[in-house]
Amino acid sequence: MNKIKRLLQLGLSVLLMISLLFFTNGFGYADDHDVTVKKGDTLYSLSKKHNLTVQELKDFNGLKNNTIYIGQKLLLPGLTESEPMYAVVAGSFSKKDNATKQIANLKKKGIEATVITKVIYNKTYYCIQAGVFSKKVNAEKQKKLLRKNGITDAYIVTSKNLHVLDVHVGFTYSQLLQQFGKPVKTEDQLNIRSLYYNGEGAGVRVNFNMENGSVFGLQVYPEYLKLGSLPKEKSQVINVYGYPNDVKNVSCYESATCGQFIYQFNKHELIIQFDRDGKTVQYFDLSRLH
Repeated sequence: MNKIKRLLQLGLSVLLMISLLFFTNGFGYADDHDVTVKKGDTLYSLSKKHNLTVQELKDFNGLKNNTIYIGQKLLLPGLTESEPMYAVVAGSFSKKDNATKQIANLKKKGIEATVITKVIYNKTYYCIQAGVFSKKVNAEKQKKLLRKNGITDAYIVTSKNLHVLDVHVGFTYSQLLQQFGKPVKTEDQLNIRSLYYNGEGAGVRVNFNMENGSVFGLQVYPEYLKLGSLPKEKSQVINVYGYPNDVKNVSCYESATCGQFIYQFNKHELIIQFDRDGKTVQYFDLSRLH
């Protein structure tokens, strides 16, 4: 078990992506984050502080004018998506039956948990996830509870929500442009906007709410971008995102077979498809799970 734990933690303490479920006994998805208006705050000062425009802040909160009052809570688009969360792991196993037994033992002690799969070097491991928290202090309490109940090797994994070039579901369209840059042209079809950067294919396709500009889906094609910071090969993908929750082979162009890494975390899913050479990234597809 210690060997598996080392594999899971090695170099992945921040980047390891673990999917999560909502539990009813005090842990689960992070709450929406907001800011409480204080004396001296204005929409302009708050927008500058949180890297937004005044109009974005108004649209996201349904404000008709620039008037705000002390004590008012304003939702900040993109903030929740980029803040770290803390998953508590209560053991990792190479056999699913052993993981299932661990789940049953924890439930007898009143501790809810679920099995999360990770694929490492083409081998599937089964991790016991016993809660995900938006506050580290709560994760520490859960870890302490597990250790009191005999899970002496319980540990915490820190991770952020899934992203592509630091763009998360929930960001605004203008925040996306800050990361990818201004395109040479755009094309709109329903609520999908295609962004062209070199005049050939669309480098980015973004699904967003036309009313408040909130991004809820993103497809990125490295072939049509000139961004060196975007991972373009499988080894780079693992360095950035860690090992996937699932690996699949799918049919792609010209009857070829292409591989996919699938990551799921905090109600979001990221699919990264590789070309038929097995290593070159074809596209990133980031969306919110329903």
